[in-house]
Amino acid sequence: MPEGILIDYNDGRPVMAITAGLRAPSFCASFAGPASQPMMYTVNTPLTPGSQVIVIPTTPIDIYSFGYYEVSIMGDVIRNGDSGITITVETLGGHSMIPNYWSGFVMELLPAATYNEGLLVSNSTDFTAISNQAALMTCAWSGRITVNGIASLPVGGIPFGKWDNPNVSLGFDGTNIIVRDISYTGRDDVAGTATIDLVIFNQTAPVGGDGITMTNAAGQVTFSTLKRPFIYDRQIQITDAFQDIGGGFCQIVYTGAQVRMDGGYGNLRTKGVVMSGGSVRSAYNRVFGNYFSNGWDMTRNRNITMPILIIPNMY
Repeated sequence: MPEGILIDYNDGRPVMAITAGLRAPSFCASFAGPASQPMMYTVNTPLTPGSQVIVIPTTPIDIYSFGYYEVSIMGDVIRNGDSGITITVETLGGHSMIPNYWSGFVMELLPAATYNEGLLVSNSTDFTAISNQAALMTCAWSGRITVNGIASLPVGGIPFGKWDNPNVSLGFDGTNIIVRDISYTGRDDVAGTATIDLVIFNQTAPVGGDGITMTNAAGQVTFSTLKRPFIYDRQIQITDAFQDIGGGFCQIVYTGAQVRMDGGYGNLRTKGVVMSGGSVRSAYNRVFGNYFSNGWDMTRNRNITMPILIIPNMY
């Protein structure tokens, strides 16, 4: 094992290793609703000086249809000092759309531990320094499911998954996992099937008990081996090409939008995540609509530039 603290639950699931460099994101704010200005979305929330901001989108694509369509996609994240963030907006066809409806979470990686209380692992999150357990997300559900087309989450939260099927893409509409067959190249909305090792995180506070428990100065439990914490591995910029994620779980999320021409129609779809052999890429997912082109090539393809989150294989 790597150097650090090994936690083996003996439940058939992977062990958790608290090693140098391991970080746990802290919750700052959730957001949902329309933007108040064109081509950007601002979330006001206090941030810790020196932290690294992470935005976890749950609705990163907004499509509006009025005989034609406009597609807005989450772009880059700009930090506004220690008072919040602004998300830029990109579009599929160059049009601006007001309002954009987004939802997601703002989280931050606190500066690495420089404290001497509790169990200290070099360059890792100091759980004793987390001032409020409401800032934590924990694993609310973990298991294997098979989705045929669409399935609601077993519990509410942010879904991450591992699967191995190059012929399907997975998206998430904020409530449901959407699986579509990408070996089908027509314009119908054809369901796919995927067997997924699924992990869901939400703001369920850790509880103390047998094993390792850490508390903050207020006496609140901020780490417990009874409730696996939300652990950060890396963020990736997803593209249409496969990239290895080192055996981790990938956030299940819409990853962009695409229009493909078929029989004189522009076939507009959201995009989702494809996972095969431990690598992920972006590919078309659910059909939003088919638009007669009248001879115009409506081909478009754009992925979100906002990075998506990868978590380690510890769940």
